[in-house]
Amino acid sequence: MKNLIFSQDNSIDPNGAIGLQKCGIIFWQKTGFLRHCNQLGFQSIITLIDKKFSPTNIQHNGDTCFIQFDNDDNKIIYLSLKKERNSNHYFVYGESHTVYANAEFHLLSLDVVNYISKQIGCKFYVDDATRFLEHYSIEKLKDYIDKFEIPNFESPDLLRKLIIDKQNQK
Repeated sequence: MKNLIFSQDNSIDPNGAIGLQKCGIIFWQKTGFLRHCNQLGFQSIITLIDKKFSPTNIQHNGDTCFIQFDNDDNKIIYLSLKKERNSNHYFVYGESHTVYANAEFHLLSLDVVNYISKQIGCKFYVDDATRFLEHYSIEKLKDYIDKFEIPNFESPDLLRKLIIDKQNQK
């Protein structure tokens, strides 16, 4: 996980919209010279993830993608291609509410982000609620997940719709 930079500083997010994560991970591509993604690259990333990690379901809709594992609605990684503010460049952004699942899925999600970063040759900032990237302790990770109180959502589909609606507001 050398390509992941632990951060809780929203000033380094290109859109300045990241807050302190509480229920898993939020990650975004570190941008800079020749460090941008495009539509074709984004589709290629999804194909590579499909081949390497064998998710059970992928819902791909333009610039957004939901990757589901084990047919479990709590084991979903959300990816999107976002436009930088005041720029024509795009970057990869994603999140996963890993504490709704378990520690193994949290580690899998970090592996997926690390894999993406290796494939596109760019580091990722990661806002990790569990702080696993600081302490690398499985016990502390499991303890955080066990103590987390999960809010009730009416359905995972409503949560996905909320994320897409929020994405389309810009």
